[in-house]
Parts: sequence; C-alpha cells; structure tokens
Amino acid sequence: MFPAAERSAELSMPRHAQLEPVRQALAQLAQAVGVVGLTDNHMGRPRLSPLAAVPACLAHGLRPIVHLSCRDRNLLGLQQQVLGAAALGAAGVLVVRGDRNQATVDTGISVVDVLARIPTWAQPQDLLRGAVVNPFAERPRELRLLARKVAAGIDFVQTQMIFDLDAFDSFLEDARDVLPPRVAIFASLGVIRSARSLAFVRASLPALPIPEPMAQRMAAGEGVAVAAEIATEIGHRPGLRLHLITLGAEHYAVGISRAFTAARAADVGAAG
Repeated sequence: MFPAAERSAELSMPRHAQLEPVRQALAQLAQAVGVVGLTDNHMGRPRLSPLAAVPACLAHGLRPIVHLSCRDRNLLGLQQQVLGAAALGAAGVLVVRGDRNQATVDTGISVVDVLARIPTWAQPQDLLRGAVVNPFAERPRELRLLARKVAAGIDFVQTQMIFDLDAFDSFLEDARDVLPPRVAIFASLGVIRSARSLAFVRASLPALPIPEPMAQRMAAGEGVAVAAEIATEIGHRPGLRLHLITLGAEHYAVGISRAFTAARAADVGAAG
C-alpha cells in the first residue's frame, strides 16, 4: 500500500522509440516522489509503451504504475499488458477509459470489468489497482461510477487536476461514504507555466474549474508558485496523497513536493 505522505508523478511517454529522455526525466522525479505513473497513448496519440519504462523506473528506485487504456484494446490485448506489467515488476496498474482518437475503435470494455480481472491476470504477482475520478464531473453519476470501482477492489484513485480547492472539498465530503479508508486518494496537481499551456488545458478540459485569479497568475508565468501553494493546501488535508502532473517540467517537482511534505510534517508535529 502507499504511505500516508506518499507523492507520485505522471510521466507522459514520448512519441519516439528513445528511452534516454525518459531516463533523464525519471532521474529528476526520483528526487521528488516515490511513485511514477507511466501513461498509455496519452492524448490519443501513439506513444512508447509504458512497459518499456518499467525497468528504468525500478533502476531509479521508483515504484512504476502502468496506465492501461481500455478504449483501443480487446481483452487479449489488455491481459497481455497486465501480464507484462506484472512480469517486469510494476507496482500496479491504473485503468483508464482512454483518450479519444478518430482513427481507433472503442472496444466497449469497461474499466470496472478490467479492474475485476486484474488479480487473476497478474498471478502469481500482486498488482495494486487504481482508477481515476473527476471531482468536477456531474456529481451523482461520478459517485455511482466511483462506487462500482471501489466494489471492483481498487487500492487507489487518482483525481482530475485540482485548482478549485473548495469544489474539491465539496466532492470529498460527498464521497466520504463511497471511499473506504483502504483506498488511497492521490490529488492531482498540474504545473501550468504559461498562457499557452493554460489555453491548452482549458481547450482539452473545458469543464475543469480554474479560479480566474489563479488562471491569471499562471498565464503570467507564476505557475510553479501556484502549484507549490496548492501542494501545501493538499498537504494540510489529512489522508490525501499528492500526484504531480508536471507537463514536461520535471525539474520543478522537487520544490513542489517539498511544499506538500512540509505542510504534512507541520500538521503531524502539531498533532503529536
């Protein structure tokens, strides 16, 4: 399972067959987090398999979480990926629906079905199972989906990027009866460093709430400072873990991660 102060980060696989940039990014992330999520055809584009990066993660002392997209694979292909992750020593699998791509066909296999099958597929290995949750989607529907994922046996959830902490707190309150203590919650934090990156995120995730004062600061180049402030707030919320989406800025991960751990340590010290 994950320690209470665990931090993770997401690494988007490259669109070429070279591992050296991946190794360089992992070397930076290893100074900030203990777990790395390896994306699966991120943004609906063909990319290097996340399985290729598992040995590099382990070499840097990181626990790899292999992302598994259901959209473009049949059961045979999904089982093959799980077998590969288990055999290579991955810590777990994050099962996602997958980003849309007009060139591919949605197989219709559900995330919940795959989550339920993973323990059998991974034998004799024991993979952690994770799923995603969107605190800002239509609330009753999202809670129903989350309950089904919990019933399928998930060990952790990873949220959509969080900028509106009030809305996130409201979701956590409503999800209290759905999420048992055994399920670790990784609150995702995006590092948006420019107006261009902000425009891209807003175009890709139009329903994602970003408070306007915060958006203005990120557009003005204050995204790293904003991320550190949000990381501090997440650290002050008991039971939450931090998940960094650095968007190619892995060298900023250490400072942002320290903001989270400092807040968590301060609260633990005050309570002790």
